[in-house]
Amino acid sequence: MANIERIDKHVSYLQSYDGSSHHLYGLIDSYFDQPVLEKTRDDLSNGLSIYMCRITTLLGGADQRYIVTTSVIDSHPIGTRLSLSNIIWKSFQTRTIPQYLTKIPKHSYSPKTDSIYLLPATLMNRYEDHTDYMLDGNSKTIVTLLHKNKNLYEYADRGTLATALETFKAVVLIK
Repeated sequence: MANIERIDKHVSYLQSYDGSSHHLYGLIDSYFDQPVLEKTRDDLSNGLSIYMCRITTLLGGADQRYIVTTSVIDSHPIGTRLSLSNIIWKSFQTRTIPQYLTKIPKHSYSPKTDSIYLLPATLMNRYEDHTDYMLDGNSKTIVTLLHKNKNLYEYADRGTLATALETFKAVVLIK
C-alpha cells in the first residue's frame, strides 16, 4: 500500500512540475536525501556564500565527491550548518575535487531511479571545457557538465537531471 502511495506521489509531482526553482529545490533535496551543508566561506567580491558537504563513497583514490552550493551572501558565520532545504541557492554543484576536506559534514545517499528525477535535459551549447543543457520546460535553469578531457562530444545531446547530477561534474544554475 505504501508503495502505491509513493508512486502516486511521484506521478502527481511530475504532472505538477512547473519548472519553478521552488520545485527544483525540493526535487534536488529529495534526490540527495536531505543533506546538511556547512558554510565554508563568503566570497565578498561576488557577493556569495558557499556551503558544502562531502559525499561518502566506497570509491578509493584521492578524488572526493562534494555537494557545493552558492547563494546570495548571508549573515550566517562560517561553520554554520544548514539543511539544503534551508539554502536558497543560485548554483548547485555535484563535483569531484582532488582534495580531502575533513572539516565539513559527510553525507550519504542512494542514487534514485524514480521517474520524478528523470527530468529531460536538452543540449543548448557545446564548448571545449563544458556542455550546457536546458531542463525541458524550464528556460531559467541551465545544467552544465564540465569536461574532463576537453572533448567537445564528451556528453550526449539529451539526458536527465539525475544522470547529470551523478556525473559529479555538474553545475545547476538558476538564472
